[in-house]
Amino acid sequence: MKRRIFLSFPALLAAQSTPSEDPLLKVMQGEMERAKSLSVVGGQPVYYMECSVDEVHSFSAQASLGGLINSRSNYFRLPGVGLRIGNMDFDNTNYLLSDLFQGTRYDQSQLPLENNLSALRHNFWLALDRAYKTAIEAIGRKKAALRNVTQSETLPDFSAAPPAKLLEPVAAWNLNEEIWKNLAKEWSLVFRNHPDIYDSTVDVEISRDTLFYANTYGAEVRMTEDLFYVRARANSQAPDGMVVRDSITVMSMGANQAPARETVRAEIAKVAANIDALRKAPAADSYNGPVLFEGLAAAQLFAEMIGGQAATVRQPVVEPGRPSPVSASDFEGRRGSRVLPTEFTVVDDPTQKTYRGRPLMGYYPVDQEGVKPEPVVLVEKGNWAGYLATRQPTRETKASNGHARLKGNFGANQAYISNLFVKAEGGVEPAALRQRFLEMLQQRNKPYGLLLRKLDFPSTGGLTELRQMFAGAGSRPVPFPLLAYKIYPDGREELVRGLRFRNMSSRALRDIIATGNDETQFDFIGNGAPLALVGAGNYIVGVSVVAPSVIFDDLELDRPQTELPKLPAVPPPPFSSI
Repeated sequence: MKRRIFLSFPALLAAQSTPSEDPLLKVMQGEMERAKSLSVVGGQPVYYMECSVDEVHSFSAQASLGGLINSRSNYFRLPGVGLRIGNMDFDNTNYLLSDLFQGTRYDQSQLPLENNLSALRHNFWLALDRAYKTAIEAIGRKKAALRNVTQSETLPDFSAAPPAKLLEPVAAWNLNEEIWKNLAKEWSLVFRNHPDIYDSTVDVEISRDTLFYANTYGAEVRMTEDLFYVRARANSQAPDGMVVRDSITVMSMGANQAPARETVRAEIAKVAANIDALRKAPAADSYNGPVLFEGLAAAQLFAEMIGGQAATVRQPVVEPGRPSPVSASDFEGRRGSRVLPTEFTVVDDPTQKTYRGRPLMGYYPVDQEGVKPEPVVLVEKGNWAGYLATRQPTRETKASNGHARLKGNFGANQAYISNLFVKAEGGVEPAALRQRFLEMLQQRNKPYGLLLRKLDFPSTGGLTELRQMFAGAGSRPVPFPLLAYKIYPDGREELVRGLRFRNMSSRALRDIIATGNDETQFDFIGNGAPLALVGAGNYIVGVSVVAPSVIFDDLELDRPQTELPKLPAVPPPPFSSI
């Protein structure tokens, strides 16, 4: 018989360390100590609480064609509370309406900017009170829903984890905003020499997020994450009306580590050149055959197809007849099954700060649940081996491995990748890999093959396009090629446009037949959305993917048959220096 775990609230409080001297941590710990009386008042045992504050300094500037569109500077504090009643086996979370509060909210969504202890305590008092009332309603509804359904498997709702202790110093926020406004305008001028590009923007984002976190297990965290990025996006139309686009994101851990201005300018110039080339490129024909993913494109593909599905999700309890809003990962239930050729090993390692002298964007010392992260082997010798996990148990994971990186739904957090390393034994030099690809074309009497150098990931297409991709694919969509080339048996290349993968899923990864010994590091901003859709999600995290070039034995791509917008009726105005 399964042993049920009942951990009393006083026992959890006893596990706490001496109250912190940090004002914010001290307030949170003090209010959680006082909130133990909620169990007496409400009659439902509180067995776990957590409080957090995200103290955010941020600056953003957006420019187009040398003109500043907007700039904002923000400083705010976002409070967060979590409260669980019942016990680890069964509590108020993992229910469709776990986060629903139907009463009047009295606590503020933002905290005072200074350490006014009375105001801070008052807000956390009200927030914990609201969380307790929400939990009482949720656990009651959850029990009622379960009376009318039969669960095929009963899992605990929470798991224990060693409390992390990390108190980093917090440096003063000091930023010369005028410098970055001027750089945004300067970098956006790159597109002035390309009048056929209709829409172009350059965004500069600089932020510092200091997390203050404490829970009733004794975790105590104060850590800072700095993020800097420049994102350039541009759109145009080919003569037949097809929309073509490209983008680039240049990232670093803070403005003090930002790349040189000329480096950023050069990356933006590549975007402009790609748009011009795509406008002139012929529309592609449908294709079936071997495909070479070179460098960046391979890393982007692995980021979405492996990294985007590396965590299993818990299906929430719902009322009978109501569908679950959560889609399962393609790899759920496939532990020990082959998902890649036997030469492949894939590891997600948030503990690594650098790789071959280059900073890794996915490093972090403690996750959002106050748990220290661990490396996780996702694929070993081609077989699926593990999953990213939070403290919420799933069918595949029983305890956290420190990957709660994003806020989730139904009273839980969301696991997400950090530094994803894709390794393959027996890889060959890039020139040899290309030669093998050309030989394959000759052996199969193919007039040409497809070489992909860049995918639309993270996607800049917007929600409407994403919905269309979901509707057309019938399953989780994959990023489409931005830079696709016909490569002929004699080695000639021809850029083409408009291709989309057809019926491609994670099962196609088993059809990789050759790999390079090159390694491309691809840094991007993750948010938990499909295709890491730019602008989606309320929380973002840095991610790095290191992967080799690969050849797929056989893939299908075609050109969607859609109505194309008309070209502008009037030619673009001449650019002037005025």
